[in-house]
Amino acid sequence: MNETGKYELYIIMLVPVLLSIFFKNPLLLLLSAFVLALGVYRGIFKFPNYRFNFRRGSQRDRIYVNKDVLILDKEFISFVIIDDVPFDYRDLSDSSLRSTINAFHKVTNLSSQIDIIFRKKYIDQRVYTERLLNRIQNLRIIIENDPSNAKAKNEIEILQSILTRLEQGEKPFSYQIALLVHGKSEQEAKSLAEILIRGLGSLNIKSRLATEKEIRDIILLSRCKCRKEGLPSQIPFLTPFSIEKMPKPDKWSEGIYIGRDLEKGIPIFWNIESSENPHLLIIGPTGSGKTELLLSLGQLIALNYGIPVIFFDVKGDIKSRLIKNGYNFKIINPFLHSLNLSKLTYVSSSVKPLFLEKVIGFSFKLSREERAIIYSVLNRYLRINDSSISWRDLISDEEVWERYPLRRALEVISLFDTGGPFILDSIVNGLNVIDLTQIKDESLRRFIIYTVISELYVKYSDIVDQGIRLALIVDEAWTILKDEDEYGIVGDLVKRGRGHGISLLMATQNVQDLGENADVFMGNIGVLCFMNNGDKEYWRSIVKRYSNILDSDVEDKLTFMGRGEMLIRFLGDPRPILVQHNPLTRGSLQD
Repeated sequence: MNETGKYELYIIMLVPVLLSIFFKNPLLLLLSAFVLALGVYRGIFKFPNYRFNFRRGSQRDRIYVNKDVLILDKEFISFVIIDDVPFDYRDLSDSSLRSTINAFHKVTNLSSQIDIIFRKKYIDQRVYTERLLNRIQNLRIIIENDPSNAKAKNEIEILQSILTRLEQGEKPFSYQIALLVHGKSEQEAKSLAEILIRGLGSLNIKSRLATEKEIRDIILLSRCKCRKEGLPSQIPFLTPFSIEKMPKPDKWSEGIYIGRDLEKGIPIFWNIESSENPHLLIIGPTGSGKTELLLSLGQLIALNYGIPVIFFDVKGDIKSRLIKNGYNFKIINPFLHSLNLSKLTYVSSSVKPLFLEKVIGFSFKLSREERAIIYSVLNRYLRINDSSISWRDLISDEEVWERYPLRRALEVISLFDTGGPFILDSIVNGLNVIDLTQIKDESLRRFIIYTVISELYVKYSDIVDQGIRLALIVDEAWTILKDEDEYGIVGDLVKRGRGHGISLLMATQNVQDLGENADVFMGNIGVLCFMNNGDKEYWRSIVKRYSNILDSDVEDKLTFMGRGEMLIRFLGDPRPILVQHNPLTRGSLQD
């Protein structure tokens, strides 16, 4: 405020007092006071430079801003604002990042106190994303008109990188970073600040002296008018705010117990109900602890939800380990129970031909032509015999009889479609084991698993969105997955997600076991568990595609994990957790 403005303020304050005395009317004083207050509020009249007074006994300290230096009694502080950090830790190798961090701390070592103030305000991610997409579209138009525009191409690459990080779970925010440089005089504080600005410039970090208004906003903790937008990974070495390694707590804080975090020691759970997809896949070599994990999860699901949990036991170790640990479970033998394919109780007549063609075709690896024949024969037969199917009649059909693969498939099916108890009617709440150990033929095992899964899927598809109602557990999942195409039975179940209340838990030795559907499974499974594996290339080339892991983690942690230790990734959040699973026993449950 200039001198003239200051005198105008004094005159306006004095006039109402004189008028109220002369006319003996105090209302004039109140009216003038109101006009004065309104003028100050509107900014017509401004008071001189800010003064902040803090009393300490009989002493009095003064805090005020003189241009671009904050003066606190005999302390002088310059404010340096960080305008841009043009790189993040992902742009640097491990050695370069360490070097950059050391260089930053050397630059800030000015033999004087330096405080770092970080102010941030989260912004609407949807609006931020739309703005990025609009900018990318505009840049593409520019490049179409000028293909040699390297600047526009570089900016598109940066913006697409930001979009990728948003998809990986980083949250955008606006921020302001201020470095407070203390000095013994105004000149010293400003000189040190200028040295700091030059030092930061050598690291390609753009900075400048703060304006008087910026200083006041910071010391008064005014609402942050942050203009710079960024992501957590852009500023990890400047502040403690960086992308957290652990996923959001709602992914792992409650539900089915998996194990303990190897680094923090906290318990990790699988919240099936809130998971984006209620399925789980375990990948690990022989002896890594896959079967123990499946047994533990299956038992806990049965206890927590009181629903049927069905194990498909291919090797016999599921049954033996349940017996060893003293669990109650029901054994279902396919030789003594019927698959009920001749009637298909839960399948409508109109879709029976398609249902059978799909199960039989996938199980016995029939060609497209053979699958077309079986569909045609079934469709013709069921139009005449709507109630049930006679496998002998189908086998004797001329088109089937001339095709050995078809004839063999139907002959095998007839052996397991006897008049015994229907498998689905024999399943109870709790643990059920479908014992496949006596069946040595791979295609026959696959046929039984596919049939049971398909029939259960049809049975539970009449009601949707009522929570988890059934859990299917397949150890050695390669037996049914490796030959599935994009329209496979299990792949279809995984892609449909949680609607029908079926949770699928599988274990296999490597990603190649998943066959053509590998990307479908890895991209849609709710929880991926990568068990201990000493192959560094496995972690770098395969696991790194589906979760955020650093090369240093591969070298120092992942390749040295022991039995029962694993890296877990929850769908929708690429940040993994290192977990130790302890095999479940009856005693541990009672404890």
